[in-house]
Order: sequence, then structure tokens, then C-alpha cells
Amino acid sequence: MAKNAGVTDDLSVRLIPRVDAVGWRSHPKTGGRSDMVDTLGGRQVQRHAPIREQVAAIIRDAIVEMRLEPGHLLVERQLCEMTGASRPSVREALRQLEAESLVISVNGRGTYVAVPDLAMARGVFEASTELEGVAAEVFVTRSTADERAAIRAAIDAFAAAVAADEDAVELYGLISRFFDILLGGTRNTVLAQMIGQLHNRISSLVIQGLRVPGRPARALSELSAIVQSIESYDPAASRRAAASYAQQVAHATFTLLAAEPAPPSHDPA
Repeated sequence: MAKNAGVTDDLSVRLIPRVDAVGWRSHPKTGGRSDMVDTLGGRQVQRHAPIREQVAAIIRDAIVEMRLEPGHLLVERQLCEMTGASRPSVREALRQLEAESLVISVNGRGTYVAVPDLAMARGVFEASTELEGVAAEVFVTRSTADERAAIRAAIDAFAAAVAADEDAVELYGLISRFFDILLGGTRNTVLAQMIGQLHNRISSLVIQGLRVPGRPARALSELSAIVQSIESYDPAASRRAAASYAQQVAHATFTLLAAEPAPPSHDPA
């Protein structure tokens, strides 16, 4: 989703392999630690905006873009060093992210990036399928000509990225841009916030799904159907197309989860 204005962002750091404690190459599974690596994209807080919200946004974006992978341990001291924020601000940000179900806190063991599971994914998709359909329907009746042109440009950019065989994180970013435009055009901040939070919770699963051969092309076809319905000024068809896209993402996700071994749990014994 869109970044906070006023916060610097260096996207040169991408997909750091298996970094657990933010900033250190280590993981509860493997142990060991070497030089600190910035998995937050070089972003630090700015003093003109609420610090807690900035820290939460920085960590949230790192989670959504999978620079912080599911199951990775978050260490407050290292988060403070990377963001330039105080420990109380970092703790408040982590509590906010826990409320969004993006991280989990385990007594005596620390705070981890949440690992999506099948039950959670089912709940998210049951809600998002309906909500995305509503959003597409409302977009048709409330969007401006500029917004409709922007969503066409967004799908064209996604098509070019698919043709160029861009990586899954890049593709997911373009899908996020597509939905940013769609949700903005609804003029419904509640709907936009709800869908945005649902998307954040399953971002890692969607990215993994986009790595499956053939899935990017199918996603392009599904998203194109939404745009075509919008350009035909057909609210009902737009709703059906958006719901169909969500259903296909859900199917790809469930297939992926069924094929993978269960991840290690951080729940107390």
C-alpha cells in the first residue's frame, strides 16, 4: 500500500533472505548472528509527525513487502536503531501492529511477524471477496475520469511487468497500486481501511502465489476484467469481476497452503 508522506524510503533493500531479528542475520530456527542489515528500507522517523504511527508504517511496509518474512523475530533495540525512534514509540507501534494481526507477542519469547495460516486466510477471503466486490461497484458510480484513467494505467503497468517477468514482490506492489486507486475512488474511507488491513494480513501469501508459474498471467486476466467492467460503466459486472478475482486469489492461496508443511509455531508450550 502507499507509503507515509515525509518519510524517506530506500527500496534498494529487498527480500533480505531469512533475517529474523530486524537488522541481524539470524533466526530462531538456525541461530547465529552477523552484521546488521537494514530490512526496513533505510527509513527513519521524522519529527513533524506522530512517531508511533511512522514506526508502525515503516515496519508494516517491511512486512507487507516481505523484507521482514513471516515468523521473524523483532528486536526492539534494533528497531530503535534503524528507525531513530525511542523504545516506548517502538513498543507502541508493535502494539498497534499486533492489533492489526501483523505481529504476535509471545510471553518470554518476544514479538514475531505473524505467520498466516489456512484458518486465518479463509476468514480474510470470506470478508475480502464481498468487500472488494462492493468497492468495485461503488468505484464505477463515484470515480472521476482521472481515476478511471489511472486504474487503466495501473493495469497496463501490471501487464508490462507480467510480460517482463518481474519478480513477485514487484508484481504485488503494482496490484497494491491498482487497489489504492480503486479504493480511493470509492470515497469511502471505512471500506478502504478495512480492505487495506485485510490485504496486509495475507500479503506474504499473495506474493508466494505470484511465484507460481502461470499465476501472474491469470491475475492479469482477472484484474483486466474488473477494468473492462468499469470502463463499460457496469457496476454489477464490476462487482462480479472483483469478487471473482478475490475468489481466484483465495483458491491459489489455499492450494499453496495445502502443499506446504505447517510452519513452526511460536505459541507457548
